[in-house]
Amino acid sequence: MKTKITTAALLLTAVMFMASCESKTSENKTDKTEQTENAMYQCPMKCEGEKMYEEKGTCPVCKMDLELVSKEDEHKHHNH
Repeated sequence: MKTKITTAALLLTAVMFMASCESKTSENKTDKTEQTENAMYQCPMKCEGEKMYEEKGTCPVCKMDLELVSKEDEHKHHNH
């Protein structure tokens, strides 16, 4: 009887652990999705000044790959 209780307790613990890991993974996926949805891209040579694009691609002027712009970079020229 004691073995059955111990086995049940271990099984319940394992199920709870797996369930908690799954929810954290889905939260991380949501965060990454939001980051990519809000991502802005810009030419590293700034051929078009501060112009930004919502999707990856190439600069229409110099044909270089657009680079991801961080939120800090977007606001560093502003005087708040």
